[in-house]
Amino acid sequence: AVPARPPLPNSVRDGSAGAPKSDSIGASYHWWPIQVCEHEQKHAFTHTVGTCVRTLTMCVGKETYEGASAQLLRLEPDNFVAKEALWCYLVGGTFVICSGVVSGRCPREHSPEQGKNMRIAKLPVHMRPRRPLQFAALSREAYSVGGHMAYTTKLVTIVVTPDGVLAGISGSEATGAIDLSAVRFAIDGGISLVDQVSLHTCDVAGSRLVSLQGTLNDRFFSSHSGKALALLPESCRPPRELPFVTTGTGSGGFQLLMVRASHGMGVGGDLVWRDSVWLHDQIHVTGIMYQVADNAMPHSTLQSSWTEESLRVFVTHFQNFLVRKFGTIEDAWDQAFDTDKSGAVNFTEFGLGCKKAGYVGNATRLWAALDEDRSGEISMDELNFRHPPITHVRSGGRKLTLMDCRHHVEEAEGP
Repeated sequence: AVPARPPLPNSVRDGSAGAPKSDSIGASYHWWPIQVCEHEQKHAFTHTVGTCVRTLTMCVGKETYEGASAQLLRLEPDNFVAKEALWCYLVGGTFVICSGVVSGRCPREHSPEQGKNMRIAKLPVHMRPRRPLQFAALSREAYSVGGHMAYTTKLVTIVVTPDGVLAGISGSEATGAIDLSAVRFAIDGGISLVDQVSLHTCDVAGSRLVSLQGTLNDRFFSSHSGKALALLPESCRPPRELPFVTTGTGSGGFQLLMVRASHGMGVGGDLVWRDSVWLHDQIHVTGIMYQVADNAMPHSTLQSSWTEESLRVFVTHFQNFLVRKFGTIEDAWDQAFDTDKSGAVNFTEFGLGCKKAGYVGNATRLWAALDEDRSGEISMDELNFRHPPITHVRSGGRKLTLMDCRHHVEEAEGP
């Protein structure tokens, strides 16, 4: 029997744990409105205009992910000082989550000869990302006011490179204590969600963790603020609206994003923009990680096992629907799905295409059925594949995959 694991921390579960002590490095960050007048705020412990963000840190300890492999982070010399042990955890073989607090200065540029060293620590070889990633993190500095301790909180950027280096950057040369639990990402391929953003999932402790990482194309938020940046599968439905702060590309650029839950049509939620330092910027969504709602657990983003009849009927029904709506599968592809003419469709484009076509079925199950090669994208060939009649397939009673159907069609058609 698998040993029982303790529940995941509140900061992972819903981002809404009660307000911590004021001297805690994990204290919430209050985002004051910049591009907008005010934010909708549903947290009970918020008393002023703005948004209280609890997702920049996670309460990660050795007992949080029982069974995960843990290794000490190697602190880089001559700048940051560890305030506690620095750990990194490999959860489920694919998710990397760091923990621990360091104290030091995040410079504007890396110039060790001038005493400006960005390097914080280095990850083990098997816990390094495939490409550079950027995370928003909190830097808190204490000072005395009339014999009482007060704190200043600033946002800084942590860059993690493919060679495992964690580097701290700040346009204001911020000095303070930084919680490294802001660094969390996946090392598997994931599925293509939108633009250069990938979606990753990991089932752990009887629940599921979701991670987004990568970048969105440039946005002018005056025209994009009312639109969803990305759609989420129903298997990734958040428990409620969750605020996240992520980085931008411009100097000192940060974004306030919201992950929202929704129901119906196989879509479990969306990602929306709420505010930003700059009106025009490229968004790095890396660092968005949360635990799904309980009602999302029965669903799977990558369900690939079907009976002969259900696979044929399910996909063929969708193809016939597209033909009735657009005339041909090719026209449906051009008009509803591959609108940017990239030659491939990510999950957000697929969900929006189903909505544009007026399809009211389950978009997540369709995605799983069509993306047979698990590339994370759907091609025109996958959408337009012709399924054989059920009498032409000899499967011996076993469950049939889309790849099996292709094999039988190729045999029937010959060279």
